[in-house]
Amino acid sequence: MVRPTPGPVIAAFDGNRNRGLDFGGSRGDPVVAAAAGRVAYAGPGPRGTGNLVILKHSDTLLTTYAHNDRLLVRVGDSVLRGQRIADLGSSETDRVKLHFEVRLSGQAVDPSPYLRGVSTAVAAGDAVPARPPAVRTGSGFAVSATQVVTNAHVVNGCARVEVVGRASARLGPVDTAADLALVDVDPQADWLPLAAERPRLGETVVVVGFPLPGLLSQGHQVTTGSVTALAGLRGDARVFQISAPVQSGNSGGPVLDASGRVVGVVVSRLNAMRTAAITGDIPQNINFALSPQTLRGFLDAQRVAYRQAPGAPVPLSVPDVAEVAVRSTVMVRCIPASG
Repeated sequence: MVRPTPGPVIAAFDGNRNRGLDFGGSRGDPVVAAAAGRVAYAGPGPRGTGNLVILKHSDTLLTTYAHNDRLLVRVGDSVLRGQRIADLGSSETDRVKLHFEVRLSGQAVDPSPYLRGVSTAVAAGDAVPARPPAVRTGSGFAVSATQVVTNAHVVNGCARVEVVGRASARLGPVDTAADLALVDVDPQADWLPLAAERPRLGETVVVVGFPLPGLLSQGHQVTTGSVTALAGLRGDARVFQISAPVQSGNSGGPVLDASGRVVGVVVSRLNAMRTAAITGDIPQNINFALSPQTLRGFLDAQRVAYRQAPGAPVPLSVPDVAEVAVRSTVMVRCIPASG
């Protein structure tokens, strides 16, 4: 990717208060596409973002450009890397600046690694008070005696990972295309069996994880819903859609069927605010999980000795499914580099 505007970085990514990079400059400076893509949105954004442009670069990768003055592209336009898409402005902010984000599978990640060869150090004259980098959390679950699986975007940019309740943890293979990663842990007694087939439309599912840590209960959270579509956005067969509520922190957690088999991995949710800005309607309970085929393909490639559930499934009550799942579902903590 290329620098989206020529001005200096005035606020760095911290994953908490600032989920991107802020660039300074003068009104009217060019704002350019960091990479080639298609315009997913161009217009007034959710409150606090001003005039917003969202570019889609792949099924999982987006960049966003906020606080623009004049917009030079429309929804559906194809743009080239470095093509001017807007003028720098100060819409809904107290100074002229560009707020730039990189989003992987719906989650904001540090743009700095994507802007290779571009200095993203905060300009000395505009330095902001230093804050310790924020610790990110997600969910994961045991798939073998010594391995936990989670989303790649949960562990992206981590200096180290921790698995709560495990004495040691070490990041293993990561597949950013599949958005899956393995964490090696000390031997454990329980791990979840995987379903051999895709879930059925309308099938009841149970989600276990650790949403909104620090706000909700620190223990496992369990939600239920159903399979509402067998593919994701624009027919993406790698994922399927569920109505079970998920929040930040659920990423990487298991989606289980009524017999306690893993039928998916929570990966993302539809951004309600941005969808409302585009469509004028607020979506509800539109969430996505990686399919069992996507999960098994990743585990097979890494030669993981996972367990596939044998025979015909035996229906259990939701509390029984939850009781089985919590023994193997863990919180994954991403400890970022200190500087």
